[in-house]
Amino acid sequence: MKIVVLALTLLLIPSLTRAEEYDFRSDRYGDIFLYTDKGKERVVVMRTSKTPGNEETIFESRLTPSGVGIYVTPKGTVFTLKHLPAPVINDGNRHINSGDWQLTVSGHGAEFKRLKPKMPIVELEETPPLVYLGSKANLKLFRP
Repeated sequence: MKIVVLALTLLLIPSLTRAEEYDFRSDRYGDIFLYTDKGKERVVVMRTSKTPGNEETIFESRLTPSGVGIYVTPKGTVFTLKHLPAPVINDGNRHINSGDWQLTVSGHGAEFKRLKPKMPIVELEETPPLVYLGSKANLKLFRP
């Protein structure tokens, strides 16, 4: 019996491991997903609506780590991840634009110039443009 439990445990360990995934609410119907699996880093910027299935990928790219919490696309757009000391809650009822992680999008190249007008501007009192608040994605036991 112990051998069976050990075998099942070893078999399930890869599917139980959790990569770092972050979700930043960019506006009411938009999200920025940052995946930081070593060797599989990428970013996806989505726009959705109330209508199910009405999703649009605004931007998607693989990333390369460039320092602690800094990820760069092959064309130079920078996504800087920062852990805040405490969660920021701007809407206590719905937790919109809330979280204890901050993502700043920046850059200077042609890719960033094309992306910038598509990115929503979060209008909060002390949040500069292209700065988004979010959190680590919830734990999933089985990854796809």
